[in-house]
Amino acid sequence: MNAIPHIIVQLVHIEGPLKGEIQELSDIEIVIGRHPDCQVQFPKDVATLSRKHARIVREGNRFKIIDQSTNGTFVNGKPVEEAYLKDGDVITFAEGGPKLSFLTQVSDQPLAQQPTPPPQPAQTPAAPTPVPAYSSAPPPLKPTPAPPASSHYVPPPPESAAPSQAQAAPAIQNVKVPFAIQYGPALKSFQSLPITLGRGARCDFVINHPALSDQHAQIFFSQDQYWIKDLTGSSAISINGMAIAGQAPLQPDAQLSLSSQGPKFRFLGGGRLAEVEDPLPADPAPDEQEVEAIPQAKQDADSIGQKAGTLFKKFFS
Repeated sequence: MNAIPHIIVQLVHIEGPLKGEIQELSDIEIVIGRHPDCQVQFPKDVATLSRKHARIVREGNRFKIIDQSTNGTFVNGKPVEEAYLKDGDVITFAEGGPKLSFLTQVSDQPLAQQPTPPPQPAQTPAAPTPVPAYSSAPPPLKPTPAPPASSHYVPPPPESAAPSQAQAAPAIQNVKVPFAIQYGPALKSFQSLPITLGRGARCDFVINHPALSDQHAQIFFSQDQYWIKDLTGSSAISINGMAIAGQAPLQPDAQLSLSSQGPKFRFLGGGRLAEVEDPLPADPAPDEQEVEAIPQAKQDADSIGQKAGTLFKKFFS
């Protein structure tokens, strides 16, 4: 009997109140909405979503999304009642509502349980091996060699001391491993590495950022972990605030900055890289004398702008 593969659904929230979160689910049916029983539960104040807005149902090795809402469900910007999903599809719940990306990952563990092996007959435990009595005479000590007659003698280091050397640079080879990158509304998954990042059109993942080079960075897999390589030659990439020399491994929850001006990412482990947005700076309080000198019309306009900015920050925070 062929075992059913164990497929994990990864839902990457890219817009809405759960932005930045990644949920991994292996249920046959995944319910999305505001109801407490939903596996993907949104806050109650998201009024555009229904209590049970949509379902993602597994059919064999495929997944279908079924809309059961009032305000609709969209896949890649198109309204759907039912649609089969593929890796990288962007799902929006209600027009202008929360948005997430759909990914799948096949686990090594099969979904079908293996039969339990029959119990083995009890065996008589073997008699313990007698332990010889410890000799009262301690073993002879090895004589310690005397240092040579020299005032400049330096004792050798202990054998257990490891030399302080940098981790050897691994070789970059083509490896079939999954990797996904989320930057702004874009999310793309790859099934093999290495890949290149940068502004150039020939990059595997194009990031249109003024601080990046055409060929800026390379992601590869070696020694059972993910690595990033700086292709700029100017130590532009930093991990946790420290510039890397050439290349460095990516550890889970590492903060990655591709340049001093960004963009910034967080490595979530398992081959997932998500953008991290800097919080908006607070507006400085104006000087009282300057406020008095501003005409009333401009004060009213500034007040409206500040209120709009506050609402914008509250909505997207």
